[in-house]
Amino acid sequence: MQFSSRLLRLVAIGAVIAASSVQAAGAQGVADKIAVGAANKMAAKISGESCADFAATMAKMKGGGAHASPSPMAARLKGNAQARAQFVNIVAGPLLNKMIDCDMLPGGS
Repeated sequence: MQFSSRLLRLVAIGAVIAASSVQAAGAQGVADKIAVGAANKMAAKISGESCADFAATMAKMKGGGAHASPSPMAARLKGNAQARAQFVNIVAGPLLNKMIDCDMLPGGS
């Protein structure tokens, strides 16, 4: 599954196009909309995955390691606190619920 990298590339391309067509004041609103769209897609993907697929996705994301360059979406979220908060608020619930359902919480007993 190449969902995360393909989605992040598409979001980054969309963000560049959208940001270049709006004024600086409106760019933050565009970034927020992009973050919300990406978060909704990610939440839907997480919710629809089986535990085996979810584990494979998590392993693939973890496999990037410390030497991997940050994704365009991660860089965008780091620079925009409001978009980051919206993204986390949408993704956190489905992510943690899937981790609980699939017995993937770290430090579990």
